[in-house]
Amino acid sequence: MSHETSGQPERPRICRLAIPGDPQSKGRPRVYQGHGITPQKTREAEQHVRNAWLDKYAHLPPYEGPVAVTLVFWMASNRGRDWDNLAKLVTDALNGIAYVDDRQIIEASVSVRRPDPYVKGRKGRLRKRRSGDPPTWNGIEYQPHTRANIHFLKTTYQTPDKETDE
Repeated sequence: MSHETSGQPERPRICRLAIPGDPQSKGRPRVYQGHGITPQKTREAEQHVRNAWLDKYAHLPPYEGPVAVTLVFWMASNRGRDWDNLAKLVTDALNGIAYVDDRQIIEASVSVRRPDPYVKGRKGRLRKRRSGDPPTWNGIEYQPHTRANIHFLKTTYQTPDKETDE
């Protein structure tokens, strides 16, 4: 059954998402009286990711098959944030809207781009980065953001050949 006859929208093989702003890490839940509470900052950052997805791909139902993700985090500062906590925030935020559950993610590539420690000074010589300098990576200026590519993988099922008792 094709997407046209099923009434389902055509699903691209890859959904490309740009999420503006300084990437945020998934915060640790705080436990109060035996209940885990997600920090407000984390909830807001996850909603920001969900809104970016829904602005572009609201017409797509959550995918049910295997998924691969490619995430690139363009940071505003060199402040250390663990790549896995950055990725966790994005993949958790897309649960239920890009894919049914993040357990479907079978492959991931994560990169963190932090600003160059040195920038060109007035006379073209390198100097240490100062507060107020725009972020650059390999000398090219950028705005802090997250790039997320969600690859929807196809699954093929093959029936094993029947063995005969001859």
